[in-house]
Amino acid sequence: MSARALGLLLLTVVASACGKVPANRYGVDRIRLEGMEAMDEDALRNCLSLAERPRAGIDFAVQSPGSCGEPPFDAGRTELRLWAWPWTDWPLFDRIALEQDLRRIERWYEARGFHHAQVTQVEVTPEAARVDDTLPADEAEPGCERIDDDEGCAVEVAIHIEEGEATQVRAIDVRGHEALAPDVRRAIEAAVTLRVDTRFDEATHDASKRAIAGVLAERGYARARVRGEARVDRPARTARVTFLVEPGPVCRFGEVTVEGAEDLPIEPILAATRIDPGTRYSLREIQEAQKAVFGLGAFSGVVVEPVLDEGSESREVPVRVSVTPARRHRFGLGGGIQSGIVQRGDSEPISVPLWDLHLKAKYENRNLFGGLRRLQIEERPRLIIQEPFPSFETPRFGNVLGVEFRQPGFPEARTTLVVGAEHEFGPDPFDTFFRHRVDARVSLERNFWLHRIFASVAWKSSFYRVPDGETTNEGGEPPANYDLMYLEQVLRLDLRDDPNRPHGGFFLQLRAQEAGFFLPSSWSYVRLTPDVRGYIPLPKRITIAARFALGMYFIRGVDADIDETSQALGPRDLRLRGGGASSVRGYLPGRLGDGQDGGTRRWEASLELRFPITASLGGVLFGDMGDVSRETSFRFDHPQTSVGLGLRYFTIVGPIRFDIAWQIRDAAVFGEDERLRGRRDDTRVDFGFAGFPGAYHISIGEAF
Repeated sequence: MSARALGLLLLTVVASACGKVPANRYGVDRIRLEGMEAMDEDALRNCLSLAERPRAGIDFAVQSPGSCGEPPFDAGRTELRLWAWPWTDWPLFDRIALEQDLRRIERWYEARGFHHAQVTQVEVTPEAARVDDTLPADEAEPGCERIDDDEGCAVEVAIHIEEGEATQVRAIDVRGHEALAPDVRRAIEAAVTLRVDTRFDEATHDASKRAIAGVLAERGYARARVRGEARVDRPARTARVTFLVEPGPVCRFGEVTVEGAEDLPIEPILAATRIDPGTRYSLREIQEAQKAVFGLGAFSGVVVEPVLDEGSESREVPVRVSVTPARRHRFGLGGGIQSGIVQRGDSEPISVPLWDLHLKAKYENRNLFGGLRRLQIEERPRLIIQEPFPSFETPRFGNVLGVEFRQPGFPEARTTLVVGAEHEFGPDPFDTFFRHRVDARVSLERNFWLHRIFASVAWKSSFYRVPDGETTNEGGEPPANYDLMYLEQVLRLDLRDDPNRPHGGFFLQLRAQEAGFFLPSSWSYVRLTPDVRGYIPLPKRITIAARFALGMYFIRGVDADIDETSQALGPRDLRLRGGGASSVRGYLPGRLGDGQDGGTRRWEASLELRFPITASLGGVLFGDMGDVSRETSFRFDHPQTSVGLGLRYFTIVGPIRFDIAWQIRDAAVFGEDERLRGRRDDTRVDFGFAGFPGAYHISIGEAF
């Protein structure tokens, strides 16, 4: 095929994909909303039936607008709209829909508390479209310029809005709850999210009613009714709000039924709900049951809800569990990138000086042998890139093969038995020699309190083997082979509002390991790694985030054939190290404190100020400090400190993160030990013309 023919073919394909307007219709090019100052344009556009042609552009909003009728309504967006791609569709203009939208606009503003808002003017260009939204298809010049010879015309609509002043809430009263217990009355009053001297909003008013009903349902009042009355004084632009509460009787759970399970067993589902007919009704039990049933892993959707018949006053409330089974067998093939952070199983993340490019083949059975047992097999061949920035050596091959079996309801309804094994082959993350690592585990896992508390106990083993002939990066002998068996306990309290992008709340985790002693193992030790994090919300989605973590090894015995370094510091892949994207970011992974071999004591502290730049882009100012020591006590007088800034691009898989940090060498150590303050290594950012001691990192997920 000639270049000209290929070009014509491409033009034909592009032209066939272009959005077109029928020859007898108008296509909506733009809709301008003029006069909107207090409220967000996109929040209103989501309520309109007319839409404009989509355009490429830049959105400078700090948060996404709510859907129609759902906050936020005043996100304060600034958007630069540039051009429309040829293939984007043209929404068709409908003059009846426009008239309906004009009424919607005034009603939407009324719901937001702007009771005097009105549409003052509407401009339609060309004007003829306002009278007749169709065109004579066979006229070359129908009074407007056709988009193309065989298409209709473009139309622009400008809607001028006068918002006026908002109605302010002057008083809030709650009635009908006087006979309830004092703690219930206080909880009801605290549930009201509408506030005095703020703008009245029907969405907030309705949310307050739902919150009051939720407080009552949690205490057994399943049939409670909550009505809201808002007396609006339009001339004075004030509102007085009353919530009328009818608690009804204290109810008990009735029969629990399951719908939609198809051929899956019903017994594990009913057992996971832990709802006993005859016990007092509780909304929390309903929520716990929904999370527990979904946690069985066999369903793509789960809804647990009370069956509240209209007009019924019965004290017995049946419960319906509606499930949507997921695919029984799942096969997957894909690829991905692992960037500077390794997390094996549920272990704490480890910053490492490598990336990998990998393929992933996966098989999953969600009802193995019945009983909702789950089997997962995963194969992940990898191209491993060590020290990826600013340059790297030739990628090296590695592989991870893993299998996991999960048995729900063992030994009780909400406890899961997990059996797993993994074989990893590839270069050591902190050196260049290759090694095999085979891990196995048997654990019991349980969630409590709406999945805010997680607890597990496990037996684990790790077998570490270095092939003959391997040497370290410096040409020395690699560490000795070892066999490790240990018990592990994890206790986690997660009170964050969003685990992936926390804005407020608290997180606490304690992980304990006990190796050897009565188990056959190359070491006998106790390893403790507590981790505390807090998040303070500020206006405009600004967040103050803080973290403090410790790591402790108490080695009580070791086999004589283990190399000297490993005798002192423990198993190579479980050592305490610092530095990197999830630690003190002014240092490369493993470079904090006493070096890449790690230590027996570690402490880390971080403080971040997180702020939105747009709805999908955020910024961070941070300070980190910490130390890794081979001594038997913490060196809090060695606060190797770094400060820096970062960017976050938020995606469905988590934030893609870039951080750059400067070491403050004068704050590396307090006292006479000059070793850390004065040392020079390759932990340095160099732009060619200038540089400074520090590091930068690209990774996925927040630092903590």
